[in-house]
Amino acid sequence: MFIAGLTGNYGMGKSAVLSMFRELGAITIDADLVIKILLLEKETLKKIKALLGAGVFDKKGNLDKKKIAEKIFKNKNLRIKLENILHPLVFERINNLIRALKDGNKIFIIEATLIFERGHENRFDRMITVFTDEKPAIKRLGLHGITPKQAKQRLSCQLPIKTKIKKADFKINNSGTLEKTKAQAQAIYKKLSAEAKVKNLLSKGKVHEAKKLLGKPYSIEGKVIRGAGRGGKLLNIPTANISVQKGTPLKEGVYAVKVIVPPTHPSPARGEGKKGGNIFEGVANIGKNPTFGIMPVSYEVHIFDFSGNLLGKKLRVDFIKRIRDEKKFPNVKALEAQIKKDIKKAKEILKGK
Repeated sequence: MFIAGLTGNYGMGKSAVLSMFRELGAITIDADLVIKILLLEKETLKKIKALLGAGVFDKKGNLDKKKIAEKIFKNKNLRIKLENILHPLVFERINNLIRALKDGNKIFIIEATLIFERGHENRFDRMITVFTDEKPAIKRLGLHGITPKQAKQRLSCQLPIKTKIKKADFKINNSGTLEKTKAQAQAIYKKLSAEAKVKNLLSKGKVHEAKKLLGKPYSIEGKVIRGAGRGGKLLNIPTANISVQKGTPLKEGVYAVKVIVPPTHPSPARGEGKKGGNIFEGVANIGKNPTFGIMPVSYEVHIFDFSGNLLGKKLRVDFIKRIRDEKKFPNVKALEAQIKKDIKKAKEILKGK
């Protein structure tokens, strides 16, 4: 599945844009609606009462949202504490909805205001920022009974919209006509649809099919970090452990790859990469190394016909074809024997490229 985040600042038309994506075929979720449901639940209300006091409730025991707004927009500490109560619950509900509607071909778009402010952007495959000038935003908020003074106070509690635009993968200028906004949404949805197809193929390990859509091999980039040292010491097959900032959608397993290594390491037999790096062939493993117990996901590559220290160097790994699933072996010897078979298989695959 493919999940995009839709954000912006108060009054900039996020909800209107969300409905446009829904009309285009996306499954949309409004975080504000999730919050409304949470605010009807006893357990949530109990936590809010403990934080803000009984004064934010009316005589019938219902939340008075105006009183909450008065408190939290004047007190940053209270606002953050309230967000700390609500945000984990909101994402838990959203994740449950996504799991229930799981469909590798569908695009989910989640609208939420504070994605960048609270560092939630890595939860999404792509980020979209909706923006307008401040004046029309204040005017829109006025339609909901929010005074210009209150609107400016609320906007000041968020990141500047220019920052959100810079952080986003896509931006939608909602200052013009409805038709112009729709055209931008349509163009972005077309790109998201293409990316969703690629992600779906990658989640199945079909890198050769993903290449047809991308027009080039799927790749990851990252710096070589110090690993556990098992490759060279235990398995006699040295590997480079790569630190990848954002997780890959690629299915865990073993792949035939090509590796672009910094040009300080000559490779006369392999030629030059587009950015001046030398191209080597290799075999990569993405997974948790189950033979050695419970481990976090790691990205390791054994580079053929290479010797040298790559620690701290940035590598690019192009995935050519999947070889097999990752599996747990009874002992190190059995794993070593399988890796040698993987190397042989990878060389056969790469020879045909």
